[in-house]
Amino acid sequence: MKYRVSKKWRSVPIGIFSFGLPLAAFADATDTADGHHQTESSIEVEYFSGGDAKSNTGNAQVGTSGVIIQTEYELSNTVMSLNYERWNYSWTNPQSLPFVSAMGGEPWSTFNTIQLGFAYEQEMNDQWELNYYIEAESSFEKETSASNEYELGVDFIYEPSKEWVYAINVNFEYLNATGAEFGIDLEIEWNHDKKEGWSGEFEISSEFPETSLTYHFTRAFSTTMFYNESGTSTIRLSDSSPVIGMQGGYFEDEYTSIGVRVDYELAKESFLSFGLQQNSDRSFSFLDSTGKVETSYEFSNTVETSVGFLYTF
Repeated sequence: MKYRVSKKWRSVPIGIFSFGLPLAAFADATDTADGHHQTESSIEVEYFSGGDAKSNTGNAQVGTSGVIIQTEYELSNTVMSLNYERWNYSWTNPQSLPFVSAMGGEPWSTFNTIQLGFAYEQEMNDQWELNYYIEAESSFEKETSASNEYELGVDFIYEPSKEWVYAINVNFEYLNATGAEFGIDLEIEWNHDKKEGWSGEFEISSEFPETSLTYHFTRAFSTTMFYNESGTSTIRLSDSSPVIGMQGGYFEDEYTSIGVRVDYELAKESFLSFGLQQNSDRSFSFLDSTGKVETSYEFSNTVETSVGFLYTF
């Protein structure tokens, strides 16, 4: 599963839906004076907007914007969440695109992704813990049938000191478009809980290496430089899609991002964020409904801005 934001998500299947949980969410819930666990909830909203990207074939251009809403509920060692993404596409001269039929008009306008999930943390000792998770996701243009992706896995987390955390993720995914897939990822965090000076994160995944470096000017104000893979999940196209041969097929908008984000902590674990990034190596990839015919088309680099708000309560 792919997520636009840089957090690590974990989730649970309920019908066609899916939850997402950031790896950082597994910090233990605090205890009250009488020994009972205190619950913690959060909601995060991000709006992003990218400039027009020109197709490498023809003179079509497309601008992209969207919104991401992530909600989370944590009690003791259990985390549940419900998340939503909406992607909007604004076209110029779409009739010149090689993958659109002559009478098709705009190939699409909006995509939706719904996520639902559940995860459980098991602490083995002071240095080792396991995070078990199960998740599902539905990404679609109009129809939701055959739009599902399911994943289950476990994180093996080793924390030898307060400065370093190592995590190996072993996962199994099933996607309607492509079938089953097994993956192993490695993540390294440095000074992950520190709110002064430098901290960083590096991940080697089965898809793409990602890295980020953060500097705290004060406890409340920080900036993060990042490099990662981004884009949509695998979207189930409409049964009446004007994309040639892809009625009921699948689509991915993929690119690499390099940029900077500024965060300001308004209250404990509640943040206001602003981001600026360049999206490069962008491609629109299609897979037909049989899962056998795959094509892709390249688009030019663009600049994207974003604003986000996280509230923890």
